[in-house]
Amino acid sequence: MIRSAHLSLPNTQQDTLQGKDFIGEISYWSWVVLILSFLFQIAFHWSLMNLLALASVFLGWIVTTKIFLKRPMLEKYPLSIFLIIGFTTTQLYFPLLFTTLEGKSLLFNLEVPEHVFLHSTLALVVLLLSHSFYRLLSRISHRRSFSIMEKVGFFTAPTERQLWMMGFIGIAAAYYYFFTTETGREVTEVTGSAGEKFVQSLLPFQYAPFFILMGRLFGGKDVNLKRVVPMLIGYGAILFLISIGRNNTSAFMFGFTAVAFGYFLGLLLKIYYTKLFTLRNMVIAGFFLWLVVGPVADLRTAMVNVREHRSDVSASEMMEMTIDAYFDKEAIEARRNFDEQRDTEWDERYLDNVLTARFGNIKFNDINLVQSLKIREYDPDMLDFSIDYMLGGLPDPFLKALNLDVDKESIYSVSIGDFIYLAAGGYGTVSGFRSGQFAGTGMATFSWWYLLILAVGMVFVFYLYDKFYRYEEIPSSSPDQPTEKRMIFSCCGLLALTSIFLYFVALQSVIQIAPFLYRGWIQLSLLYLLMYHFTRIFSGSFMRNSEVAKTLKRIKI
Repeated sequence: MIRSAHLSLPNTQQDTLQGKDFIGEISYWSWVVLILSFLFQIAFHWSLMNLLALASVFLGWIVTTKIFLKRPMLEKYPLSIFLIIGFTTTQLYFPLLFTTLEGKSLLFNLEVPEHVFLHSTLALVVLLLSHSFYRLLSRISHRRSFSIMEKVGFFTAPTERQLWMMGFIGIAAAYYYFFTTETGREVTEVTGSAGEKFVQSLLPFQYAPFFILMGRLFGGKDVNLKRVVPMLIGYGAILFLISIGRNNTSAFMFGFTAVAFGYFLGLLLKIYYTKLFTLRNMVIAGFFLWLVVGPVADLRTAMVNVREHRSDVSASEMMEMTIDAYFDKEAIEARRNFDEQRDTEWDERYLDNVLTARFGNIKFNDINLVQSLKIREYDPDMLDFSIDYMLGGLPDPFLKALNLDVDKESIYSVSIGDFIYLAAGGYGTVSGFRSGQFAGTGMATFSWWYLLILAVGMVFVFYLYDKFYRYEEIPSSSPDQPTEKRMIFSCCGLLALTSIFLYFVALQSVIQIAPFLYRGWIQLSLLYLLMYHFTRIFSGSFMRNSEVAKTLKRIKI
């Protein structure tokens, strides 16, 4: 029997305190909202195509709530299930919810909606089959764990001091990378010098201090919120200034979304308990809703208004320009009107709010499928680019040893979205870093075979993500009681939560699975171990020196 060790109350008392099970509440109210959204769409945006799209959303949410959003599944496969929930939420549920809140049709500005929802539905079926096969393999192999990961400290809880150290190392990396290097603003993770690539790999650790609040997830201690929260607010202000200086709100929001996703995962697993609808929760939700649709949305638009200058001015000047642009409400409104009315060949308009668009903008699916219809299936240029993109993630010594001629600078100077756009006869900025989407790029490169590549690759992705957690036994308080266990996540996996939920590993192309398997996961894990042991040794040395200083002072030396 699996229980949360941090609570000593019996399950019946826990249920009484909590009310209805959190998963049950989430499932119930998600269906209430879904049905209300459906009725709105039918009443105000009736069309046969919209009805078929709504049917796709319903099917996807049935699969999610009836198969994956179940505690037994989450307790055995938490992060792989979290990935699937993220996929169905961002590709199906959120688009319906957010378009309804904006009074729009689910099909707003979609040119080929029939293709969009067909591919999303088929992709969900593929994920369902891949996860079923992955679970079968796990049962056959008895879910053997990487014992070496436990021995090297992968699941040992970092202290509060270590998390602060990781955070400030990440901030130092961000300052160097974005404010002192010439390529910092545009370079990708596989280009540039080895030093720049290493510095870039440290950026996710900026958000480590926020997980001080999530100690129960990784086996850490509960903290004094009155002491820690003000410190985190000040730390968040530093990240906010860095975000303005680098002209990117994602840098600021990423840490908060990771903590929010961590808390949500903890609620699903009964690591945390709360009543869903309380006055306190409603006030907090209302505040964050106002923040997202008001000040943060205005700030994001202000950043867009000054973005053309970010390569020409210093970070401090960019901050000053952004603040001035934020208070120029007329310019912000003019920009939004311009974005709504502009007619371009690469049109990303779907949701008005720039932040909610990050959680459910299926216009990227649409526009990539439009490009794929303009070029032939098995396009040789797309195939060559995809192979080079897949191999380009290998370190240079490997490429030389294998005698592979891959021009990394040329390949990664354009995004996957840029290339399919150009292959389809597009014009304009070559290095626009347009967002690709796996359905469109997959059809252009591999035709329907891309679904098979997705199916096979995701089995390994599920396996690796679920290596970011384990169960540890808790000594029983009585010989008559069964041994209790609690789930422990590695902080490495928690730092990647936003990417797991929002940025599907094959989001732009199924070929992205390969670099994740041979480089991304390994690099993430090794780097975390490096940071963990570095901060452990450094903090231990700091503590010893502090104790020595106290002793010397006490004996008056």
